[in-house]
Amino acid sequence: MRATGIIVEYNPFHNGHKLHLMEAKKNSDLVIAVMSGNFLQRGEPAIYDKWTRAQMALKNGVDLVVELPVFYSAQAAEIFSYGAIDILDKLGVEKIIFGSESSDLEKLKKIAYLQIDEKDLIDEKIKEKMDSGISYPNAINSVIEELLGEKDILKPNDILGVEYIKAIRKLSSSIEPILIERKAVGYHDKEIIDEITSATSIRKMIKDGSLEAIKKVMPVESYNLLGTPTYLEKFYPLLRYEILNNYEELKFVADMEIGLDNRIFEMAVKYLDFKDFYKNLMTKRYTHGRIQRVLTHILLKIDKKIIDETKVGITYVKILGFSQKGNKYLKEKKETFKIKPLSGLKNVSLILDERERELLNFEIKCDRIYGIINPYEERKFPIIIK
Repeated sequence: MRATGIIVEYNPFHNGHKLHLMEAKKNSDLVIAVMSGNFLQRGEPAIYDKWTRAQMALKNGVDLVVELPVFYSAQAAEIFSYGAIDILDKLGVEKIIFGSESSDLEKLKKIAYLQIDEKDLIDEKIKEKMDSGISYPNAINSVIEELLGEKDILKPNDILGVEYIKAIRKLSSSIEPILIERKAVGYHDKEIIDEITSATSIRKMIKDGSLEAIKKVMPVESYNLLGTPTYLEKFYPLLRYEILNNYEELKFVADMEIGLDNRIFEMAVKYLDFKDFYKNLMTKRYTHGRIQRVLTHILLKIDKKIIDETKVGITYVKILGFSQKGNKYLKEKKETFKIKPLSGLKNVSLILDERERELLNFEIKCDRIYGIINPYEERKFPIIIK
């Protein structure tokens, strides 16, 4: 069986995702989705838990859903992409399909290879620009324009696309990257065009209670699974406790810069309300994604040590659900996988070594923290769609 891979969050699954999935299903026997768990790449808790979102994926046609562990899913684009591509490669997919604003694969490859081949030069130039107060996305755009003469290219999906291509090359993977043009609306756009809008817009509709509008932009299979949403602000009492109780440890948190730990501590001391805390924490130097990731790392105790340890890849993967095709693929290909697929926690001590069990227990701890604010039933076995 020939598999196509996709890298998703489905926060939540909407009509634009359905189009992407339909493209992925062309010319392949099944689609495997690596989906972020309960914490996401922009440093936010998922609006709905991982099992609800996995069910959305399966009911809309994904054949196999596996979880991207939290030490990848809540990271910057480079680490997020490397972890996801590593898992897909080890599961034997032949190609990945992703959305792109530029719709120019060769341009993205040129940028990706430049970032690998001239890494030291680019890192130095980016640091210089960031030291002058420019955010990371603007700094990297400026450096690429300077070195390649390309302008206004790295929008959100293009940034991820470049990182996917970099990861494929770093892993010496045979995966073929295929892009599809992101049509109608952009990553943060709020308008609805042809019953499609951004996930950002949908999350706002959910928060505002605009149920009729949501119906137009989500498949009924997804809409029927909507429940009580979860937002970062709801975690503030837990987050504030961690900041105030573990001030000396903040400097070891992943993505933390010198001085930012002091600023976060000062704002947590001063503000009881999350909105006031967050508004006064932000500066022009940092993107919302960067700040949110740092806060999530504090909440979950994701430190620089665990990021360094997992940068080389992972040797197990949790299966969240599968269709009949997905089940057939698992049975046919299991012996060829370069990764240990887990269909639950039974006999895990016989399957994983000590370090793998430590990483798995870390993931379980993070899920439990998510469950404090959004109580959900933790399944013992994958979802099966017949």
